[in-house]
Amino acid sequence: MGTTHLRIFTENFNQVVYISTLRECFIEDANAKYGDSWVLQEDHSPVHTRRAAKGWKTEFVPLRIDWPPNSPDLAPIENLWAVLKRRLIVLHPKTVSQLKQEIQDIWATFDPDFLRPFCTSMPKRIRLCLDNAGKKINY
Repeated sequence: MGTTHLRIFTENFNQVVYISTLRECFIEDANAKYGDSWVLQEDHSPVHTRRAAKGWKTEFVPLRIDWPPNSPDLAPIENLWAVLKRRLIVLHPKTVSQLKQEIQDIWATFDPDFLRPFCTSMPKRIRLCLDNAGKKINY
């Protein structure tokens, strides 16, 4: 358990950038840490579901979770983004360069012990989602 490389991009996020980000920042880290036993969890963003992205993931991603379109609150990454934003807001970076560096520094603090509760809460989140007919849950 842990984070992968964080890519901060300034270009428009499209399927080309998405595939490039997976290839350059995620796949190698995930394979090195977990072999072929990791899961890619995505929402229903058009970038994730376009033909080229789907085809690429079929070849390089061992397992994917089909995600309820109305339940982004299930994704542990959303909680992580919220923590990152709370930590970042008190730092008041003044330049884009400072902002990028602060984001990288905060990301580096997310160790396995910190991340574990986000992942171990998944069975409870999934149960709440199922009990709520796949709709948004408060988590």
